Amino acid sequence: MALAPALTETLAHLGAAAQQVGRSDWCTLPAEVSRLPAVGSSLTPAFERIAALRPTQILLDASAGNQVDALRALAPVEVLPWLTVDEVVASTRKLGVLTGRLEAAEVLAHRLAGLRVEPRTDAPRVLLVLGDGGVPTTEVWFIRRNSLHGAALQAAGARNAVDEDVAGQPVLSVEALLKLDPPTVIVLSTAPANAEHEARVQAAWAAMRPLRAVRDGRVAVVSGPGTLSTGPTILDTVESLRAALGRLGAEP
Repeated sequence: MALAPALTETLAHLGAAAQQVGRSDWCTLPAEVSRLPAVGSSLTPAFERIAALRPTQILLDASAGNQVDALRALAPVEVLPWLTVDEVVASTRKLGVLTGRLEAAEVLAHRLAGLRVEPRTDAPRVLLVLGDGGVPTTEVWFIRRNSLHGAALQAAGARNAVDEDVAGQPVLSVEALLKLDPPTVIVLSTAPANAEHEARVQAAWAAMRPLRAVRDGRVAVVSGPGTLSTGPTILDTVESLRAALGRLGAEP
């Protein structure tokens, strides 16, 4: 039983979905995992439902607040760190050991290791932000360089416009955004990828006319249910980001 979306997605990718008897409420990828019983989350487990499923092992990521000790009363617990590329690669291999899917895990781990890319000095500077279409009137949530999606942006061939590691909340005020003035903005969204959604996001950002990315037509949208996944789907997000950069003709 995996109580983290990235772990559930990775199990399915490894061909080990049949070994899973339950999932967290937030595990939605791939779509077929919806057939599994939902049992709360690692922070708020539904203990009775978990006990009824009799798991032989419970898999968690290393999120703060996980109910590790309480869950250990129900079954052995394996905590798999999942914040950095190195952690994801190592934990993917560990999942291969736990499920007997060593070869598939090694193939996936090798692909994920490709996220370890140092950006070229002449790579385009991109601000990667989160948004589903609202006008950024007060603040903008951005993707940190020192995150998995920050690594995905670098693997796609860009540099993060916020070119430093951020420890706190990745938020820019509108004033800070205007001062940063990134030459390219890519908006990440979990909304369905369609022309209507993209038009709504573009219309919202059009209000930020002082930004050169807006003036130069270098705002793109990358959307879809798996866009913010930290499981294997992040590799698809790399390709989507690379394609967006190509469409924009992003400049350093």
